[in-house]
Amino acid sequence: MSQKPKIAVVGAGAIGNLLAAIWARAGEDVTLVVRPERVALLRAAGLRASGIIGEFHVAPKVEAEVPAGAGFAIFTMKTQDLAEAIRAQSSSLGTATVVAVQNGVRAREIILGERGVEPISAILLLNSSTLEPGTVRYNRAGVTVLGAADAGERYVVTELKRLFELVAPVFVTGEIEGAMWSKLIINSLTNSINALTGKPLNECVRDPMIAEFAVAQLKESFGVVRAAGIPLINMPGAPMKLFSRALALPSFVGKMILRKNLGKAEQETIMTSTLQSLLRKRPTEIDYLNGEFVRLGEKIGFPTPINRATVEGIKRIERTGEFLTRDEIGAMVPK
Repeated sequence: MSQKPKIAVVGAGAIGNLLAAIWARAGEDVTLVVRPERVALLRAAGLRASGIIGEFHVAPKVEAEVPAGAGFAIFTMKTQDLAEAIRAQSSSLGTATVVAVQNGVRAREIILGERGVEPISAILLLNSSTLEPGTVRYNRAGVTVLGAADAGERYVVTELKRLFELVAPVFVTGEIEGAMWSKLIINSLTNSINALTGKPLNECVRDPMIAEFAVAQLKESFGVVRAAGIPLINMPGAPMKLFSRALALPSFVGKMILRKNLGKAEQETIMTSTLQSLLRKRPTEIDYLNGEFVRLGEKIGFPTPINRATVEGIKRIERTGEFLTRDEIGAMVPK
């Protein structure tokens, strides 16, 4: 593309606000697309960003529909809200390339069902948070994995790579399904222990009982994916094949790996999307995180009691607002 494309960032949650803020600061032609009732508020307030990118304020364009001529429509809402968002924007999408940044593995299936086109998948291995409209905090930088299942769509990945490199380093893969499942294994773990306890990740992995639960969940998640014949891939900072082999060793090895990767002081500021949803008293996307391993296990006849208990535990917190105790979490591991 010879000139900068029009970018529509659909959704003003933690990821949508982060992308829109960084791209607006960089001078990209970006429009934040939100529900009609939120347009006036965000036009007036703009976006206030903080965290590892410093503190700054920008005022991106804000609309209720994807603007005419958009080159990319980047859908950032949670997976359970994706189909509704696609339908709401269907008449305004035009020829825009649809980009999915959802957690989990179901976004491609949903977009194919709603639009009949393959999306580009952007897997964001980073962390941002927002608890108030018009704000975003960039907590931890990571890497973005880009890929397209349809080889005919891969020519647009180059321009997307330029955009996403403004946010984090980019890794392009031709094995996007393996990348999605690889992220899901790690993402389901971090989201679940953070949200079940309400405590920082570094505190969780230092607790022997919660660490035992975490290792058992990882082993189960790796196990069902292997049994289904889904190939995992190594990504920068996430050597999944090595992790998988290491978790076949005694559990103390897994605990050491968790402490090395999640036990650092910087993990104190990480707030996963599931915990953010609980704190905002919004439905979580747990069915599209740990629930995917339950779904896959049912499909192939592989037991997933720990992931099932995790889903039930998060839904209990949604109902009651009370986090689980370490003893309750420890009891999720079959003896």
